[in-house]
Amino acid sequence: MPDERQLKRWFPRRKVSLPCTASWPDRQVRGKTVDVSYAGVGVLLSEPVGVDVEVLVQIPEGIWLRARPVYLQQEHENGAKYLVGCKIELIERGEQQWMNLCYVPRW
Repeated sequence: MPDERQLKRWFPRRKVSLPCTASWPDRQVRGKTVDVSYAGVGVLLSEPVGVDVEVLVQIPEGIWLRARPVYLQQEHENGAKYLVGCKIELIERGEQQWMNLCYVPRW
C-alpha cells in the first residue's frame, strides 16, 4: 500500500516568488511566479490574458519558457491580479537553471 504522505502530483509544485515577464506577439506584461514544476508554472499578472495563445515566460537567471496557458483565475485578495497556470511546452534557455529551480526533495 502506498504511503499516504507520498506526493500526489507526478511533478510536484514548488512555491517560488520571482519576478518574470510574460510576452505575446502583441504585448508584454510584468508579473511574478507563484509556483513551478518540471511541467508547469503559475504566474501572477496584473491583467487578464487569453488561454488560447502560447506565451514566453522569462524568469531571472536566463530562463525562457514557451508555455501554454491552461487556466486563468482572478485573485480577489490581491486586488486586480490574475493567476495564470501554464503548461511548459519548451525550455528555450536556461534548462539546467530551470531544473534546479523546480527540484523538490523527496524525503
